[in-house]
Amino acid sequence: MNNKGWLLRICYIAFSLFFLTAGKSGIFAPQITRGLFIGGVSFIAIIESMTDRNRAVDVVLLLMTAASTAYFILEYPNLGSRAGIVNGFDKVLGMMMITVCIETSRRKNGLTLSLIALFFFAYNIGGGLLPGILGHGGLSLGRTVGFLYTSLFGIYGSVAGIFSTYVFMFVLFGAVLRMTGGAEFFTQLPYLVTGKSKTGSAKSAVIASALMGSVTGSAVANVMTTGTFTIPLMKKAGFESHEAAAIETAASTGGQLMPPVMGAGAFVMAELTGVPYSRIILVSVAPALLYFISIYIMIDMKKERSSRVGIDRKQVVDLVKGGWHHFIPLAMIFFLLIKGHSPVFASFWSIMAAIAANLIFSREKIGLRNIMDSLEDCGKNIAFIGTTAGAIGIIIGTVYLTGLGFKFSSLILGASMGILPLMIFFVALASYVLGMGLTVTSSYIILAVLAAPAFVDKGVSVLGAHMIIFWLSQDANITPPVCLAAYAAAGIAGANPLRTGVAALKYAKIIYVVPLLIVYTPLIDGSPVEIIILSSASILLIFVVHKLYNIIKIKRKTA
Repeated sequence: MNNKGWLLRICYIAFSLFFLTAGKSGIFAPQITRGLFIGGVSFIAIIESMTDRNRAVDVVLLLMTAASTAYFILEYPNLGSRAGIVNGFDKVLGMMMITVCIETSRRKNGLTLSLIALFFFAYNIGGGLLPGILGHGGLSLGRTVGFLYTSLFGIYGSVAGIFSTYVFMFVLFGAVLRMTGGAEFFTQLPYLVTGKSKTGSAKSAVIASALMGSVTGSAVANVMTTGTFTIPLMKKAGFESHEAAAIETAASTGGQLMPPVMGAGAFVMAELTGVPYSRIILVSVAPALLYFISIYIMIDMKKERSSRVGIDRKQVVDLVKGGWHHFIPLAMIFFLLIKGHSPVFASFWSIMAAIAANLIFSREKIGLRNIMDSLEDCGKNIAFIGTTAGAIGIIIGTVYLTGLGFKFSSLILGASMGILPLMIFFVALASYVLGMGLTVTSSYIILAVLAAPAFVDKGVSVLGAHMIIFWLSQDANITPPVCLAAYAAAGIAGANPLRTGVAALKYAKIIYVVPLLIVYTPLIDGSPVEIIILSSASILLIFVVHKLYNIIKIKRKTA
């Protein structure tokens, strides 16, 4: 490992240790945790992308990051006494941090989010140049930078707070689960159920993705964990490369829909709606099961296109006998969340349970080096995710500062004439466009602050409005031309990414149906009996529709 590698390893581990301590103890003020989080992920992102060619620029960016982070944390107690008055230091250091956030987002997540953040920043100042409802009187540079940098509503707003607490702890939980062997266990376990059937390899991909997705909350991570095992087996069973990749993509996308860990977007939803996270995961169970059952049914109707694959069942059975303890942390995190404990509390003790279960029951004990590797893995992953927080904070801060959310809602209501299916269509269209260049979480947050009020104005509950947008934003993983999960799966399968994305959309099309069920049925707010009846009827309808489609397809081929 070279000097840069050692420096990054130290940064990853130190970053993880600090936020593990901060999350569990809660002893640090918000400006400290949020400031160090934005500054830390930016610092790491710059070092990761540092090259000899641009070393001078990178050193300047590092100094800008350190200076603006230190100033925000140290000066924050004095900001209240200044009653919103922005001085020269605020402007200069604020512009430094805004520049750093946009640049690190570009380096780690591509150009799209950075350009959107830059547009929103310019909108604050140049809004007077826009005609009609989107225009506003225009804000001064001082007021814009002051709000985005010196308050807890812009760069250091709720997204930074959520990423530095809830999201960090669950990313660490996933890293510990992989370290203790839980990822391998949950990937191979489904063969106990599906190994004998002709489409067993594909069905196991669905079940494995549901199990792994319930704790990773990431479609791409799900693909890379389960897909390396399931995709080769699906190809061996007779599935074409692009179809094997598509099934894994669609199944892994459900990882962000399956409780108890539903990705960063679900934690943001809890913050934006004020609804307890325990309530969100409870109402998400039925829609998530519908999603996976729909894919399972579609696969089951492809029996004639695949063959049985020889599987060493004894090896899998031995794996389960030696790995049953991996259910302990999963059961604990679900239990603690349902009991009303905070996500940080639940994830921390589930991490402790995973480590304890390994030391007590596993034949392969982990050591200090393994724990350090998990902290490094966590730091690396959260640094990648966290670089979006600053750019998203600029966008959300602009929405607060200019009232853009209400204006956008008025546009949606006007264009759709207040017809809910049309509103869902327009939001789905916006989600598709945003999903071409943004992650699921980024797409959800932007649409939530802009479009959710429009649904609420039409009588949809606050939670229902956000669930609609949350589901529609999942298409960022599967809709071409930019479909991150499909690209990851296609790389494993050796398939065309765009063809994979199109096929995955066919399997995952229920993501466009569930929002309608949320609006017109008691899927998320009904009694347990109503939800069971509705879910059963929906499953039956899914089966009938797919069956009819297959019959028509076969008749066309034989005609």
